[in-house]
Amino acid sequence: MIGNDLVDLRQAATESNWQRKGYLGKIYTPEEQELILNAAEPSVMVWLLWTMKEAGYKVLNRITAIRSYSPQSFICCGLITNGSQATAVVCHDERRIYIKSEISSQMIHSTATLNKQDLEELTLSYMDNSADYRADFNRSSRGYFLTKTSSGLPLIIHGPTGRKLIASVSHHGKYAAIVYSDSLLSAG
Repeated sequence: MIGNDLVDLRQAATESNWQRKGYLGKIYTPEEQELILNAAEPSVMVWLLWTMKEAGYKVLNRITAIRSYSPQSFICCGLITNGSQATAVVCHDERRIYIKSEISSQMIHSTATLNKQDLEELTLSYMDNSADYRADFNRSSRGYFLTKTSSGLPLIIHGPTGRKLIASVSHHGKYAAIVYSDSLLSAG
C-alpha cells in the first residue's frame, strides 16, 4: 500500500495559523509538540509531521476503507532529518507505516508504505496542481494512465500490459504529486 501527502509551504503560511491557541494539541502528541517547539524552523516541522501523519492515514485508509481521521492516533516515531530529507515510522494501533520525506523551501512531500523496502521502489511524478492534473500526467507518462477505482481511489493502468498499479495522489497549492510502483499491484 502507498500513501503520500504534500504541503505547499507558501500556501500553508497564508491559510493556516498553526500558532493559534489549541491548534497543536488537537493534532500532535506532546512528544511531537516538543519536536515542533524545539525545531530550528518550527513551521517546517509542523508541516513535516503533518504530511507524515496524512500519508500514513492514506495507507491505512486504503487497507481498511475507513475514512475517519484522528491525527493524534497517527504517531510519528524515530524521526531522522538530514538536510532536505527525513524518515520516520508512523504508528497507528498495531501498524507501523514507513515514511520518507523530501523537504524544500517550497514544499514538503512525504511518501508512506507498509514495508520499508517498498519506499525505494516508488515512482514519483511532481507536476503543477491544476484541475487537469490527471490529463497532464497521462500525457507526460509513457504508457501509464491515472484513473480511479469504482470507490474513487487512485489507480494507475500500465497501458502495454493492462496491469493495475496502486497509486496515491496528493495536491496542495501549486503542487501535485503522483506516486506508484510497478511492484505494488492493485487487488482491483
